[in-house]
Amino acid sequence: MKRIYREQNMSQTETNSPVRALNREGFAMVTTLLVVLILSVLAVGVAWIAGSEKKTTFAESVHMRSIFSADAGGEAAINFIRMSDVPPAILDNGSGLVRQQGATVLQGSQTFDYSAFFVGPPRPRLGWGEGYYDFDYRVASHGNASRLGESGVELVISRLYKVGY
Repeated sequence: MKRIYREQNMSQTETNSPVRALNREGFAMVTTLLVVLILSVLAVGVAWIAGSEKKTTFAESVHMRSIFSADAGGEAAINFIRMSDVPPAILDNGSGLVRQQGATVLQGSQTFDYSAFFVGPPRPRLGWGEGYYDFDYRVASHGNASRLGESGVELVISRLYKVGY
């Protein structure tokens, strides 16, 4: 009975044309291909980020090693002046150069060099009596780590010497 009722309610055009079912063949394959495409793009993005992170980490490591090398050069200059019993002799009157240390290898490709310069006239140290003077030195230290990393450190060192004994 249901069939007769259905046929009675259909219009003439509906009864003559066959009812079309939705064509869903290949729908799962297209969806799967879209999901695979999205996952592939995500995988490529993650691989690119990982590669750039590795390069950044290496560059930061080289930079830090060069800074440490330059700092080691500054420490070597401080030790040179600290260990001098008398003010170091001026090697070049024009610039006030008292010491120029060539490239010194620390470890692997890490090196440093420094130059120490006498700055200005000695200043008497108040409260220490006659003959005690502060001598100021400017140090320029340069550090290297591999071919890529270079850093510099500049500092001023003050040292008390007794002059004329």
